[in-house]
Amino acid sequence: MSTIEERNLERVRHWERTWNEDVMRMVDECYAQNCEVVDMFRQRTFRGREALREIEKQMMAADATRHMKITKVIASGDTVVVEVDALWQNGTVLAKGCVVLTYDADGMIVSGHSYGGDPIGAAT
Repeated sequence: MSTIEERNLERVRHWERTWNEDVMRMVDECYAQNCEVVDMFRQRTFRGREALREIEKQMMAADATRHMKITKVIASGDTVVVEVDALWQNGTVLAKGCVVLTYDADGMIVSGHSYGGDPIGAAT
């Protein structure tokens, strides 16, 4: 495994931890200013941290108890593919998902493509 892949695996663990603890910190510490995040199933694209903050605020308003656990991770070059279990409503609702994250030379996410359900309608 290359040093870049090792760094990106470390960064994806930070992404998971901050998503669970403080989502606005996750946006600031994990995503590049000019990031592009795509909700592949709903065909929505968010460009930049501010747009990402808005969708995260919407998600937290729908359910502030959400929690994510990485179940599988694969790193290849600047890309990390992550399978996750997302627990909603105090862990009573499970949604499985997959995210393809692309990192820049500074270890910041420049592209995130999410594939997953929305069992409580948080992303509407």
